[in-house]
Amino acid sequence: MKSVLFFLFAIVCFVVTPRVASAQSNNNEPKKVEINITNLTCDGDMPTIKKQLVNLDGIEAVEFTKRKSNISKFTVQFDETVISLEQIYKAIETTPGCDDKSTTPYRVKQNKSPKSKQA
Repeated sequence: MKSVLFFLFAIVCFVVTPRVASAQSNNNEPKKVEINITNLTCDGDMPTIKKQLVNLDGIEAVEFTKRKSNISKFTVQFDETVISLEQIYKAIETTPGCDDKSTTPYRVKQNKSPKSKQA
């Protein structure tokens, strides 16, 4: 009798486990964020930053727009369970410049939250 119960338990575990794992993987969809980066001086800056980002664990995709004056918008798709937004910002701001490798000129331009009005 114990062996029959064990056999039934094993079958239930085998059937249920893949469904649970499948449901969990659907909840871990990558997050997409737009980041404005400043202090870009030439068209080589964007590929330099992109290369730095795509080499990080958790980064799934990086796209950027053409540089306007000294700013470009990067769209980064990443897995929040592997890398945080703060780590992405730090990676950008510690990327060596494409012309002078001894400098780290790039800065993340963060949107300021609106000030709350007092009544």
